[in-house]
Amino acid sequence: MNHHISEHPSLQPFDISEYKGVRGKNFYDMDPALQRMVHRYSENFTPDHKKAMEDHIRKYGELVGGVLDELTEECHKEGKYGEVVKFDRTGKRIDFIKYSEEQKLARKISYDHGVVNLDFHPDWKYEFPHIHRYALTYLMNMNGEGGVACPLAMTDGIILALKKIGTEEQKKKYLPLVAGKGSPSHFMAGQYVTERVGGSNVSANRTIAKKLPNGKWELTGEKWFCSNPGDLWVTTAKMEGTNTVGMFLVPRIKENGELNGHHILRKKDIIGSRGKLTVEIIYDKVEAEEFGRPGHGLVNLIRYIIKTSRLHVGLGSSGNARRSVMEASEYAKFRTAYGKKILEFPSFTKTLAEMQILQTGNCFVNFRSASLAEKDHDAAEITVPLMKYKSSSQASYITQKAILTLGGNGIIGDFSPLPRLHNDSIINETWEGTHLIITDHCLHALQKPKVYTAFQSLLDELTKSSGNHQELKNAFEVFQTKRKELEHMIKNESKDWKDMNRVYIADVTYQVFLLAEFLEQAAYDIANKFQTKYLHFLNGYAEMVRDGLEAPRQKEGVFFDPKAMETFLSF
Repeated sequence: MNHHISEHPSLQPFDISEYKGVRGKNFYDMDPALQRMVHRYSENFTPDHKKAMEDHIRKYGELVGGVLDELTEECHKEGKYGEVVKFDRTGKRIDFIKYSEEQKLARKISYDHGVVNLDFHPDWKYEFPHIHRYALTYLMNMNGEGGVACPLAMTDGIILALKKIGTEEQKKKYLPLVAGKGSPSHFMAGQYVTERVGGSNVSANRTIAKKLPNGKWELTGEKWFCSNPGDLWVTTAKMEGTNTVGMFLVPRIKENGELNGHHILRKKDIIGSRGKLTVEIIYDKVEAEEFGRPGHGLVNLIRYIIKTSRLHVGLGSSGNARRSVMEASEYAKFRTAYGKKILEFPSFTKTLAEMQILQTGNCFVNFRSASLAEKDHDAAEITVPLMKYKSSSQASYITQKAILTLGGNGIIGDFSPLPRLHNDSIINETWEGTHLIITDHCLHALQKPKVYTAFQSLLDELTKSSGNHQELKNAFEVFQTKRKELEHMIKNESKDWKDMNRVYIADVTYQVFLLAEFLEQAAYDIANKFQTKYLHFLNGYAEMVRDGLEAPRQKEGVFFDPKAMETFLSF
């Protein structure tokens, strides 16, 4: 009798023995919703431009699903996180962040691919529009923040601000560092705004900026959240003798080669986005340059830096959620329970279907919002903060659902990226403003007559043909009901009521926006005589809005329709 332990029945391969997750696949090719967005927002491109863009995005999808996924996992192990090196071997202060080789390579690959700087690549012959830029952002975040997404988001903001408000000297000096192809800086740009006394209330900054005879500024104070300490950062400070907050550029190394006068106190022990460091810093006569007109500091901060970061959070959170759905769907192909495939359990398939509907819709409205922002459409004043709030909170919901679909395996950090994705989602919920701050911005925008009118016109445009198609009737009625509710809240409720219920108002605004978007997508296919999947997505979301996210699903609805469920589960 053979007693080799490897042949014992209890040690034989089982249902998930061959499970590898989705690594090694092209994440762009796996995402029909992203492909649709790329196609629809490039319909007016020349054929050459469209093909070059799609090839570039597809190549990045291959990198994200392959080498970047491997590097991200490797640099998020204990001992591989960044560390603060305060002194060199001689005792000289250097305040340097030392990253693992895997982390540096991951940043280099994404930066060199042109995720935020493709228009600075001399061999790229076309424009770099939002659909291209944010398709890459969305894909990048399928590996979570990864120590890459946040630094490149802030780099994107500084590049934009340098283009718009930088002096010619600043453009010449700093654009090659943060945007130039082959730049030696893969730490990239940072953002040091928050102080202990103010949080999101930047106007409460205590850091003081003193004008120097040479035209530069000297900053003294402290910064509580310094995201991605790198070679160049944007910061805020009150100009001496005033309450005016200015925006400034700070290089890590001064022109004479000396360390600029800052001291890193410690790195933050945060629950997510751990691949890049967030630290606390003291400014001890830091040399800085004014960035834009000094009196327009807060306006420029919001217009260029914060707005760009919020676009990245919205699209990034959506990509984060998409990876979670992909992992949960892949796992479901393998796992059995109580003698059946888990896909045979209606409650399980309902959960997967709802995750697909929520994430796909979120993808669509994020790209709509990015398009509005690119056009400087007034409605973007509502949609940009709305996407930041709703995308990040929904990503936390979806990543948690995905973890639970994997059962105990879902909470194991080296089994799948889901625990890391979930923690990164929570960070996205707080970065660039918590829910109460962001929904206040949404409410403020909704109450501006010009902005509200622009948003209503957008809804009209998206739903202009919805009444012409019988297939859209039920969902269109849900849309009209929620739209009337939103209008009543904005026009008839008291100021105090609206302030107390600002999160609910934002949720209804999002529901109305997404219902309009799904209606437009379905109507587009019907008008073009395409076989559409999005009618199922529309009706599924309408049912979730009408009845509630956790409500029982109705027998006459899409969740009991085998064809609809097959669409969701194979998407």
